[in-house]
Amino acid sequence: MENPRRGRGHARGPNPPLPRQIQPQFRGPRPNQQEIRPPRVEDVGQIANRINNLERGNGPMLNDRAAIRGRPPIENGYFRLERPASSQMFYGKLGSRSQFIPLISNYFPITTPTDWSLYQYRVDFNPVQDRINIQRGLLSTHKKFLGAYIFDGTMLFSIKKFESDTTELISKRNTDDQTVIITLKFTSVIENDDYAFIQIFNLLIRHCLSHLKLTLVGKNYYDADAKINIPNHKLQLWPGYETKFGIFDCGLLLRSEISTKVIREDTVLDLLIECSNNRNRDPNWMITFKMSVIGSIVLTKFNNKTYRIDDIDEESNTRSTFLKQDGSSISFIDYYKEKYGINISNQQQPMLISKKKMSFRNEGMETELVYLVPELCIMTGITNKMSKNRHLMQDLAQYTRVNPTKRIIKYNNFIKRVLTTPKSLDSLKEWNLTLSNKLITVFGRVLPQQDLYGDNHIYPAGYNGDWSANLRSSPMCIMAKIPCWTIVTPRIWSSDVGQFTNTLLRVANNLGFPLQRPRIVEIEDIHIRTYSVHLDRIINELNPSFILCVIKSSRNDLYSMIKRKLCVTRAVPSQVVLLKNVQKNKMSVCTKIVIQINCKLGGAPWRVVIPEPGMMILGFDIFHDKKSGKKPYGALIATMNDSHTSFFSCVDPFESEQELLSNFGNSIYKALSNYREKNHKLPNTIVIYRDGVGDGHLSNVHKIEVELVKIICEEFYADKKVGLAFIIVNKRISTRFFYDIEREGGRENYQNPPVGTVVDSSVTNPTMYDFYLVSQHVTNGTVTPTHYNVILDTLSETATIPITPNDMQQLTYKLTHMYYNWTGTIRVPAVCQLAHKLAFLAGQTLQSNPNPGLEDLLYFL
Repeated sequence: MENPRRGRGHARGPNPPLPRQIQPQFRGPRPNQQEIRPPRVEDVGQIANRINNLERGNGPMLNDRAAIRGRPPIENGYFRLERPASSQMFYGKLGSRSQFIPLISNYFPITTPTDWSLYQYRVDFNPVQDRINIQRGLLSTHKKFLGAYIFDGTMLFSIKKFESDTTELISKRNTDDQTVIITLKFTSVIENDDYAFIQIFNLLIRHCLSHLKLTLVGKNYYDADAKINIPNHKLQLWPGYETKFGIFDCGLLLRSEISTKVIREDTVLDLLIECSNNRNRDPNWMITFKMSVIGSIVLTKFNNKTYRIDDIDEESNTRSTFLKQDGSSISFIDYYKEKYGINISNQQQPMLISKKKMSFRNEGMETELVYLVPELCIMTGITNKMSKNRHLMQDLAQYTRVNPTKRIIKYNNFIKRVLTTPKSLDSLKEWNLTLSNKLITVFGRVLPQQDLYGDNHIYPAGYNGDWSANLRSSPMCIMAKIPCWTIVTPRIWSSDVGQFTNTLLRVANNLGFPLQRPRIVEIEDIHIRTYSVHLDRIINELNPSFILCVIKSSRNDLYSMIKRKLCVTRAVPSQVVLLKNVQKNKMSVCTKIVIQINCKLGGAPWRVVIPEPGMMILGFDIFHDKKSGKKPYGALIATMNDSHTSFFSCVDPFESEQELLSNFGNSIYKALSNYREKNHKLPNTIVIYRDGVGDGHLSNVHKIEVELVKIICEEFYADKKVGLAFIIVNKRISTRFFYDIEREGGRENYQNPPVGTVVDSSVTNPTMYDFYLVSQHVTNGTVTPTHYNVILDTLSETATIPITPNDMQQLTYKLTHMYYNWTGTIRVPAVCQLAHKLAFLAGQTLQSNPNPGLEDLLYFL
């Protein structure tokens, strides 16, 4: 094999082939959709024209090319809608009428003023230098003239304004004494409120971390010297740090968070050998190996870099050759022996391929294939099989679940290390920056404890957000009718199932649920085909309202068949129960199952009071399993009544961002149509909680999805106003809060904030209407708050009473009590959690059906 690309520290292959063209598939009409008319195609197409008239963010883009290979360019502009008017009143975005508590957060303030500007210069080299290390070396010879600067491969940022707008410097390349002319051309001034200003600070702090004897693994720095060995499971834990500067309500802050990298001692070659040894039992062992490796992240032994594996080249091996930078040919074996002194033992192992997007100064962006040797690649992360190992996860939790007091100690040790390392401290002084060694103190508020409503009684949710005890002996809020239901079980478990059924009926009676004794259908064995045949026969002969299936273990193939048949093919609400739960026959488990039976038939175990009438609340989330390569799905859940206990659901696959937007618009259209059909009127106000938004897609949500919602509302409401709120939900955040309860012997003692704690100042974004909410209680480790960003709020235009920020926080907190699979509060509003579960079900379980018809699946979850 001859690879025309040159090597750059590791073997690289040719450009990848063009992606296979995916032909559109005809899925046919979906059931019960004749009355649902999708948005007009021309309306969706007009979004682009309407978006062009929206105001852009401040500041021009620095450049449209990647500055460093593998890293996006530094930008000045970021699109953001103007903060909603409801957060610009005299009270701003602050809530009120709650108990205030002091909190510590994982932010360190800057103690020196940063009201200076950055000057941006474009840097050109003549002759052109492609490698950034050479470019930096050529610039470093002029350090005295340049002063403090940061160079990203294309642009140089300095706090110094040179006398001339164009400056030429002359350097000599060390390798061959070639003279290189460096031209610096002034392009713009970056003010301290520009997006690029923060990116420069983040580059600076990463430069400081490079002096702390840490190892860069992926995007974060880890301390390999402090690694923790877990020999029983052949794992290593590398402690590390995540850092990020940001401008917040109280100024410029550095957020620090501890991180842990899980490194497995086995290599990809070890996994290959293990799969190969099973070839007698698994004829498709190579496919099994590929499924285990493709999509995973590996760590290379020779340079501690991480790569995502995109493919495996079975036609090449370590004896294959490629072209070096000087044009000579060399094999992989000889390359690693010559460059790293590594002897590769296995010469037949297939090569791993990782796709890397590379940026070249005069060539733009292109994709290269990085060829990696399995023997030199260490597996990282936790597999699904490992996550089901209870003993392994308990051992990991001892080190990864850090309680608040220990976590703060780690923060303080980190900042002490930064401020006492000479080179790190010098880097900060060059930019006139001084970091405080104390974490910031903020004020939070604890929202009132919520009351839950059953049939004819009220009970409190509890200060820890757990009402299990109150629910077990109280009638549920809404009881569904179930005239006939069936339990399907293999004959050998019939005795256990009989006792389990008696417990279910006793629990149902305590909950006021009129659950009749089921018809128990015994089957011959546990094979998939046996379950499938009997399910068809049961539906045809008995026409049950509900089917409960008992299975031996959580086999994906059997579970998927049952859900696919009972969700799509025959459409009967169902529940799958593991044999071990049947045999344990616990009251707590039976209580949850009875609640789920009631919910899946349209009942509700409890409710909270949301006083605003005519409000429809929607949740939207996306499930995307990158490792499996399956299609991503977007799911929408919408409430259909004023008690918010009745739901509409829909889910669709998408392959592009445009298709996602179209499906998102169609889903909202269907929800509004369904609401009008059920209530004979349209909702007076609409609240949308949008989950599943990564940092790279915030702009599209701000400038496209909001406009899309407005267009669809115009279709229904015409000239009539409707109150809208669009809230972005972000649960993958690094912000933490801690409550100092008391001092023991002069030592600080911290715990997690109380359930219902809201933080809407100090560490929130000054350009956003945002707040943090701690809505759940955790017994081990540190609780993670959820960040809510209200990007649109016109609810007060049509609501019966003005909706203040306090009301928005209260509404969000109430919705975290409405997830019926758990008798406690959860991290996000229930509609978001249900949307996530529905998208996951469609992506993992119903994917293989050629005509999914994934409408109204909520009651089958």
